Amino acid sequence: MKKEIFSQFLQILVDSIMNLEEQYFNFPIAESNPIKRERIYCNELYHLIRNRIHQIPYSINSEPNKKRHPIIEKICGPVDPDLVIHRPGSMDKNDNLAVIEIKSSAGDLTNGIKKDMQTINCMTTIENGYYGGILIVFGNISDLRKKNLIERIEVNKSSETERLILLIHNQVGCEPEIIEF
Repeated sequence: MKKEIFSQFLQILVDSIMNLEEQYFNFPIAESNPIKRERIYCNELYHLIRNRIHQIPYSINSEPNKKRHPIIEKICGPVDPDLVIHRPGSMDKNDNLAVIEIKSSAGDLTNGIKKDMQTINCMTTIENGYYGGILIVFGNISDLRKKNLIERIEVNKSSETERLILLIHNQVGCEPEIIEF
């Protein structure tokens, strides 16, 4: 059941990414060229997913700081993933679907990825944790950077993390490339 719902959510996510507008992908700056801003992309993606999430029995939350969470902080520390798909207020077996981290291709794809993978690894492997982890990288990425990114993910992925998906969103209006680990 959870596998099917995770697949449904992945389609909601892909549809949302494909509907993200240029101004959220490349943030306009006065008297300068547009820039990529993770928080702006993340906030708009949250909005787009929130408008579609009624299709599955879960909710979305943006940057839920897990500090003082009686279970997660004890094991993972005070993590704050970019997005979570869950049933707030419960940690039963079926309550946590996906933990999502987002990075700009212009950002730190070395230490940033390592930190994000630590969050995904911990939140997907704790008891009654999240069913799957998703990492989104938006913006053009060269073949060499993509190869290095995949290698960093493979090196930092816990052997206990069963479901991990990388989405590479190169351009506005285009379907992201999906890479499963």
